[in-house]
Amino acid sequence: MEEGTQILEINLISAQSLKTPIANLRRMQTYAILWVDSSTKLRTKIDHHGDENPTWNDKFLFRVSPEFISRDTSGVSVEIYAVGCIKDDIVGTVRLLISSCLNSNSGTSTATPAFTAVQVRRPSGRFHGVLNIGAAVYSSNDFSLFNGLTAICFRDLMQEKENSRWRRRRRLNSIGSKRSEQLIETVRSFESCDFDFSDGTDSTTSSSSSSVSTALKEWNCVRTAGEMAGKNLKSDGGGLLCGLMMQKKIQLRPLDQNL
Repeated sequence: MEEGTQILEINLISAQSLKTPIANLRRMQTYAILWVDSSTKLRTKIDHHGDENPTWNDKFLFRVSPEFISRDTSGVSVEIYAVGCIKDDIVGTVRLLISSCLNSNSGTSTATPAFTAVQVRRPSGRFHGVLNIGAAVYSSNDFSLFNGLTAICFRDLMQEKENSRWRRRRRLNSIGSKRSEQLIETVRSFESCDFDFSDGTDSTTSSSSSSVSTALKEWNCVRTAGEMAGKNLKSDGGGLLCGLMMQKKIQLRPLDQNL
């Protein structure tokens, strides 16, 4: 933002009792064009329902110098148009003098908006209808997004701000998606790899350990079975029937004893 500049805010609120152009035979739909410098003109949205009493309520920002604010002849030009089938017809013009709307002293910022009603001059030169308009002056430090611009619609400024947020959010989401994809690819690469950390010695050791473990398990089972059999043997000639989960005594007959 240039040092020493200020921001002039113009609010085109509405208009009343506009004269419908002769060439316009349908319901009038109007918009307005305004400028401080004729090289940069801004436009309001189209009012589709107000007919002779349109409402726009659009704000516009112009970067001006303190000398512009303090001069008595400085003003804002406004042209009101009606949408036509072939071309748009002009409804009327307005010339708003800043000095008549704002009580500024040598370009001092006036943050409180001032409102006024200005008569609309028809192309024939007669006055017909009024334009309700507001104006305010702000310091250039209050509008950091206005840097590098001479004039802009407040609606477009907010849209640009939202677009910047959306682009930043989309960029962050894209970065997060890329990182997630990289993480997924890394996990998949680890899952697809068949790592073999063993050599000949480890294989032999593993086989030996497996054999020893199996032998110990078998020996322990035999030992346990032997101990159980020893505890269950009795002196009365009874025996333990191996291979059964329950004990059963075998009675020997006298003939078997002789044998």
